[in-house]
Amino acid sequence: MKNKRITMTEIANLVGVSQATVSRAINQPEKVKPELREKIQYFIDKYKFVPNENAKTMRGVGSKILGLIVFSFSNHYYLDMIKYAEKLAREKGYSLLVMNSEKNATLELEHIKMMLARNVEGILITPVDEKNLDFLETTAVPFVALNEEFPGHNYVTTSLTEGGEIAAKHLIANGYKNIGYIGGDSKKYHPKLEGIKKILKENSVHFKPNWFVKMDTINLTGDEINNLFESKKTLCDAYIASNDEVACLFLKKANEFGYKIPEDIALVGFDNTIVSKLLDITSIIQPTEDMVRKGIEILLSGENEKKEILLSPEIEIRKSSLK
Repeated sequence: MKNKRITMTEIANLVGVSQATVSRAINQPEKVKPELREKIQYFIDKYKFVPNENAKTMRGVGSKILGLIVFSFSNHYYLDMIKYAEKLAREKGYSLLVMNSEKNATLELEHIKMMLARNVEGILITPVDEKNLDFLETTAVPFVALNEEFPGHNYVTTSLTEGGEIAAKHLIANGYKNIGYIGGDSKKYHPKLEGIKKILKENSVHFKPNWFVKMDTINLTGDEINNLFESKKTLCDAYIASNDEVACLFLKKANEFGYKIPEDIALVGFDNTIVSKLLDITSIIQPTEDMVRKGIEILLSGENEKKEILLSPEIEIRKSSLK
């Protein structure tokens, strides 16, 4: 048995009981006498027996696995999300299968199908393409979209519009008027930017198109920020970055071009990750752990009614946005 994985049947033969008794000792130990349980456990430990989870799923027991698909392993925000998801799933008795879509819709769909093949009991996803959510609706597996609003599907997100509003209000209260936004241009609607525009309008400031610095927020080359500093004429008094990684890159480029933060330009990040904490960057706090917790609760609730949950963000004020 040294070079071969021992089976539950072989454990049963060694103990002199039925396979069903071994199964009960593993899954429902309270239903097996202590003496017999100890004997079974002896052989389990001796031969390092591991139950076959696929076989359990085929018997209708359930995989006890949840899936999580994020679209970046390089962004600390999603690393925090993975950390919380693993912790909270474990507390519920589940393992977590994590995949990275790399912000690619085709890869995202492949990951979804792979998770379905692994019989996951639910999927948390930070979606790239809403069509993939439509596909998930055709399956029997519950899922929850995180970090963005997707009406018609289960989702839990921070109000990103409110986050933009909070950041803009903070900067205006500190005397800044020309407030730019640095973020991705892959979608038509930018809730953070809409929140910024709303507050600027309320303060009689018109948001100019060139105040929106469009960039690839996954592959952070910095070319767009270089162009911004080289142009000089289009520079704003303050910028709100779509995430802390972008804010970090902006801070680096500003220093390279001889600008000081916040003396010359104020800066606010988004997500309040370890990046903003280490670099003393003001950042919008997303209640990520609460978001993931509510997502898992929806997955395990067994309810068919769609849940659309918006959480409120806060702000952590640091040196980068204070005059």
